[in-house]
Amino acid sequence: MGGSSLERRQELAAVNQEIFDTVVKGSRLEGEVQFVRFLSPVLAVMHSVVRTALAGQTKPSPGRDSMERTVVTNRDGEWRGESLMQARCLTMERQMFLDDSDSLHEDAQRQVFDLVASLKKHRH
Repeated sequence: MGGSSLERRQELAAVNQEIFDTVVKGSRLEGEVQFVRFLSPVLAVMHSVVRTALAGQTKPSPGRDSMERTVVTNRDGEWRGESLMQARCLTMERQMFLDDSDSLHEDAQRQVFDLVASLKKHRH
Protein backbone atom coordinates (compact mmCIF):
# COMPACT_ATOMS: atom_id res chain seq x y z
CA MET A 1 0.00 0.00 0.00
CA GLY A 2 3.06 2.27 -0.06
CA GLY A 3 2.21 5.70 -1.41
CA SER A 4 -1.53 5.16 -1.35
CA SER A 5 -4.41 7.30 -0.19
CA LEU A 6 -7.67 5.76 0.99
CA GLU A 7 -10.78 7.72 1.82
CA ARG A 8 -13.44 5.32 3.15
CA ARG A 9 -13.34 3.17 6.28
CA GLN A 10 -14.42 0.18 4.20
CA GLU A 11 -11.47 0.75 1.83
CA LEU A 12 -9.07 1.07 4.75
CA ALA A 13 -10.35 -2.15 6.31
CA ALA A 14 -10.38 -4.15 3.04
CA VAL A 15 -6.91 -3.09 1.89
CA ASN A 16 -5.34 -3.61 5.30
CA GLN A 17 -6.99 -7.01 5.71
CA GLU A 18 -5.64 -8.12 2.31
CA ILE A 19 -2.15 -6.98 3.30
CA PHE A 20 -2.35 -8.74 6.68
CA ASP A 21 -3.58 -11.94 4.99
CA THR A 22 -0.80 -11.99 2.37
CA VAL A 23 2.24 -9.69 2.26
CA VAL A 24 2.79 -9.25 6.00
CA LYS A 25 1.18 -12.46 7.23
CA GLY A 26 3.00 -13.56 10.38
CA SER A 27 4.77 -10.20 10.63
CA ARG A 28 5.02 -7.96 13.65
CA LEU A 29 4.15 -4.28 13.37
CA GLU A 30 5.66 -1.66 15.65
CA GLY A 31 5.02 2.02 15.67
CA GLU A 32 4.21 5.14 17.50
CA VAL A 33 2.21 8.27 17.09
CA GLN A 34 4.57 11.18 16.44
CA PHE A 35 1.94 13.86 16.96
CA VAL A 36 -1.78 14.61 16.84
CA ARG A 37 -3.06 17.99 15.71
CA PHE A 38 -6.58 18.73 16.86
CA LEU A 39 -8.44 20.80 14.26
CA SER A 40 -11.63 20.86 16.32
CA PRO A 41 -13.04 18.94 19.29
CA VAL A 42 -14.19 16.19 16.89
CA LEU A 43 -11.54 16.31 14.13
CA ALA A 44 -7.80 15.61 14.27
CA VAL A 45 -4.86 14.68 12.06
CA MET A 46 -2.51 12.01 13.42
CA HIS A 47 1.03 11.40 12.16
CA SER A 48 2.56 8.02 12.99
CA VAL A 49 5.55 5.89 12.06
CA VAL A 50 5.20 2.15 11.45
CA ARG A 51 7.98 -0.46 11.32
CA THR A 52 7.52 -4.04 10.09
CA ALA A 53 9.43 -7.15 11.13
CA LEU A 54 8.54 -9.76 8.51
CA ALA A 55 7.75 -13.33 9.53
CA GLY A 56 10.94 -14.98 10.77
CA GLN A 57 12.75 -11.69 11.38
CA THR A 58 13.70 -10.59 14.88
CA LYS A 59 13.87 -6.87 14.13
CA PRO A 60 12.12 -4.54 11.70
CA SER A 61 13.40 -4.06 8.15
CA PRO A 62 14.28 -0.36 7.66
CA GLY A 63 13.29 -0.63 3.99
CA ARG A 64 9.71 -1.32 5.08
CA ASP A 65 9.43 1.69 7.43
CA SER A 66 6.48 3.90 6.60
CA MET A 67 4.82 7.05 7.82
CA GLU A 68 1.11 7.56 7.99
CA ARG A 69 -1.21 10.55 8.19
CA THR A 70 -4.65 9.65 9.44
CA VAL A 71 -7.69 11.90 9.63
CA VAL A 72 -9.64 10.90 12.73
CA THR A 73 -13.07 11.95 13.92
CA ASN A 74 -14.75 11.66 17.28
CA ARG A 75 -18.23 10.23 16.99
CA ASP A 76 -20.19 9.44 20.12
CA GLY A 77 -17.01 9.59 22.21
CA GLU A 78 -15.05 7.20 19.99
CA TRP A 79 -12.11 8.27 17.81
CA ARG A 80 -12.19 6.59 14.38
CA GLY A 81 -9.85 6.69 11.41
CA GLU A 82 -11.60 8.19 8.39
CA SER A 83 -8.81 8.70 5.87
CA LEU A 84 -5.27 7.34 5.62
CA MET A 85 -2.24 8.33 3.59
CA GLN A 86 0.75 6.02 3.87
CA ALA A 87 4.19 6.31 2.31
CA ARG A 88 7.41 4.38 2.70
CA CYS A 89 10.29 6.14 4.42
CA LEU A 90 13.42 6.10 2.30
CA THR A 91 16.96 7.05 3.19
CA MET A 92 18.67 9.35 0.71
CA GLU A 93 20.94 6.45 -0.30
CA ARG A 94 17.97 4.18 -1.11
CA GLN A 95 16.26 6.96 -3.03
CA MET A 96 19.42 7.62 -5.05
CA PHE A 97 19.70 3.90 -5.83
CA LEU A 98 16.10 3.81 -7.03
CA ASP A 99 16.61 6.97 -9.09
CA ASP A 100 19.78 5.50 -10.63
CA SER A 101 17.96 2.23 -11.38
CA ASP A 102 15.13 4.12 -13.06
CA SER A 103 17.62 5.92 -15.30
CA LEU A 104 19.04 2.63 -16.66
CA HIS A 105 18.02 1.22 -20.02
CA GLU A 106 15.24 -1.38 -19.81
CA ASP A 107 17.69 -4.28 -20.38
CA ALA A 108 19.97 -3.05 -17.60
CA GLN A 109 16.99 -2.70 -15.25
CA ARG A 110 16.10 -6.34 -15.98
CA GLN A 111 19.68 -7.40 -15.18
CA VAL A 112 19.53 -5.58 -11.83
CA PHE A 113 16.16 -7.22 -11.08
CA ASP A 114 17.52 -10.67 -12.02
CA LEU A 115 20.65 -10.15 -9.88
CA VAL A 116 18.58 -9.19 -6.84
CA ALA A 117 16.26 -12.20 -7.39
CA SER A 118 19.30 -14.49 -7.64
CA LEU A 119 20.83 -13.10 -4.43
CA LYS A 120 17.52 -13.56 -2.60
CA LYS A 121 17.25 -17.16 -3.80
CA HIS A 122 20.77 -17.97 -2.54
CA ARG A 123 20.04 -16.34 0.81
CA HIS A 124 17.33 -18.92 1.54
